[in-house]
Amino acid sequence: MTPEAGPRPTLARFVGSLRRLLPAAALFLAAMLTGVVAARGPVADAPDAARIHPPLALAAVSVAPVLRDLPEVDELLASLWAAPVAPPLAPASDAAPALAIHRASEAPAVAEPAEPSVVIEGSIPAGGTLASALASQQIGASTVHVIATEMAPVFNFRYARAGDRYRLEKAEDGRLLSFRYSRSDLERYDLARDGDAWLATRHEPVFVRARTRIAGIVSTSLYDAIEALGERTSLARDFANIFAWDVDFSRGAQPGDAFSIVYERLMLQGEDGAEDSYVRPGRILAARYTTRGDEFRAVYFEHDESRGGYYRPDGSAVERHFLRAPLQYSRISSQFSMSRMHPILKVRRPHPGIDYAAPRGTPVWSVADGVVVHRGYTGGYGHLVKVRHANGYVTYYGHLSRYEAGVDVGDRVHQKQVIGYVGATGLATGPHLDYRIRKDGRFVNPSTLRMPAGDPIPPEAQPRFAAARDGLLSELDPPTLVVVSEAL
Repeated sequence: MTPEAGPRPTLARFVGSLRRLLPAAALFLAAMLTGVVAARGPVADAPDAARIHPPLALAAVSVAPVLRDLPEVDELLASLWAAPVAPPLAPASDAAPALAIHRASEAPAVAEPAEPSVVIEGSIPAGGTLASALASQQIGASTVHVIATEMAPVFNFRYARAGDRYRLEKAEDGRLLSFRYSRSDLERYDLARDGDAWLATRHEPVFVRARTRIAGIVSTSLYDAIEALGERTSLARDFANIFAWDVDFSRGAQPGDAFSIVYERLMLQGEDGAEDSYVRPGRILAARYTTRGDEFRAVYFEHDESRGGYYRPDGSAVERHFLRAPLQYSRISSQFSMSRMHPILKVRRPHPGIDYAAPRGTPVWSVADGVVVHRGYTGGYGHLVKVRHANGYVTYYGHLSRYEAGVDVGDRVHQKQVIGYVGATGLATGPHLDYRIRKDGRFVNPSTLRMPAGDPIPPEAQPRFAAARDGLLSELDPPTLVVVSEAL
């Protein structure tokens, strides 16, 4: 018997017989040849995938070892891939689903399912720490150590305080996935995975500035009037600071005084579709105050990118070289006088200054730019600071309880920089500030002193200022005035 007539026919003769069989036999051959491809490697111009039934795929795998070494296989595969392929038989409704076989080099990316996690939320209790708070929720010390260590560049947990909120996400096996620490709506810190390392970040809030107006009439004080309108008293403080050179609001505000303010309300932009939330008043853009027949107006203007300030409608600066008062005080306990009965010594003597009564520890600031020329205990003044200013002026701040740290003789200080705190040292019956001004060696009355204003709007910026001024001042006068009921 010759080799061609042997018990095993050649592959070409076998395939020729199969082509005359039913389409199911052709499908079976396709399954076997797919197994051969899997055994011998991809063939040029082969289709990306062939859909076959699992039983046929199993048959293909079983015959592949027999066929893969025959020389006729490569030629046969090339001809079969080039020929039209009959559509596969539709499987019965209860048949197993078809198996899609793809070349490994073009396998589609499959998204890994999210790792199951557990979220733990809480807050720091009174007298507690982050470690104790997490320990009460079965979070181990090693996890706390990772949080504290990795977040150290952005936050030191020694400054954690009661009420601070946290959110911890961990895997089911206890591994830390992420951590969030919130001190307020404006201060938040996050810790998350960045590859094989941790990434700690501080969340920077996004503010939306909404321009609005508030107006009213004073009944008891400017602070009470603005608070009665539902706004924060910090707006009253900022308003008083604008006109501090013209009106002493601690004692100068009178019932019936009127005010109008155009300002920005800072809104915290909501996340994930949440509504914006109000945070606090922002910058005052225009202001007006009317008292005893006098009207004061000011608008904010930036005449260059680095400087901005408040100016009167004529372009002159609202700020003057000296503030009207060196602190927020309760009342004036003693006026400037050349003959006053001393409350302790019980003799008449000059009191060339103003005594401002205020709670112990109230900050005291310099009324103008200058240089500290004296800082120490000085007789009846007690703890005293002297500041020398331009044009021969020296200001005195006496009876201080203590000095501001870092303010020493020879240091330059700026207007409204804190230099000490109200006390009752020296000859004093209670906490107050003894404030005096000396001009060229002679004491002058601070309440009647008129100081020149600061620099006006430069000529080249006047056109821009005029346009901004007209728009802002028009916003101070809407048709209807909002009035505080308590002031009527």
